[in-house]
Amino acid sequence: MKPDWLDTTEYPFKSRFLELEAGKMHYIDEGEGHPIVMIHGTPSWSFVYRNLIKILSKKYRCVALDLIGFGLSDKPKDWSYKPRAHALNFESLMEHLQLKDITLLVHDFGAPIGLAYAIKHPERIKNIVMLNTWTWSLSSHQTFSKASKYLIGPLGKFLHSKLNVTTNTLVHELFGHESKLPEKIQEQYTKALGDPDEPVSSLACARELVGVSKWYDELWKERKKIRDIPTLILWGERDKLVKIEALQRWKKFFHECYVLHFEDSGHFLMEERADDVAGYVSNFIKEEEKKKEKAEHQH
Repeated sequence: MKPDWLDTTEYPFKSRFLELEAGKMHYIDEGEGHPIVMIHGTPSWSFVYRNLIKILSKKYRCVALDLIGFGLSDKPKDWSYKPRAHALNFESLMEHLQLKDITLLVHDFGAPIGLAYAIKHPERIKNIVMLNTWTWSLSSHQTFSKASKYLIGPLGKFLHSKLNVTTNTLVHELFGHESKLPEKIQEQYTKALGDPDEPVSSLACARELVGVSKWYDELWKERKKIRDIPTLILWGERDKLVKIEALQRWKKFFHECYVLHFEDSGHFLMEERADDVAGYVSNFIKEEEKKKEKAEHQH
């Protein structure tokens, strides 16, 4: 049953569910061909990718999930909500769908969840696409050679400072400042979190974002496994949460990475510039295919 607040003209996809220990996890699986798997951040859900999916599903198979506690997935009161638990759920979905040669597309908090899977199964990941994300905030050394400490990402800090505001206020603050997002679209984010007048502190997912540095440290030790995966980074420069320094760190990290700057856009590029983002993602996948074919011919 789709909830009555859901705008099915904006989000016209068939809902699918995977039964997990934590509850039912909602996902959509649209189109055919090379799989693009999209992981949202917080406090959004797969709705944030709807415009990308409408365009890209004409040529590709687009899979987008709602993490437990978000969107149309179950919101159990007594579940962990820590990133490690989300990452295990994501892995369960990937096992269920048996995908390979994946283009992994991640945004803000979706990055550690997706990259944890990539580190564990690098052979299944063909490309990575990143949109405004921090994942690894390094210690003051800012070099990749020293053992670097993680700090919780800026979105986590932002959420923590907002635990006393209502869900409604949080959504307005996140989207309102930087994009002219229509009220009816903002509503799809607010309603998906539950009661708009609830304080954010009632969302376990917001509380659990803080204090996960040990897990990040474990990921970081394994980072070499994904350094060679071709990566496209699309960056909205007006992001008030994830600053440009995070982008510099990513550029140093990946061996082969292409970066495109959006000077007039903020944190939610896929809301503000869906057509452009879809075009760049599609071109990137095609270029990588060509390179692979060329390399095979030379061998």
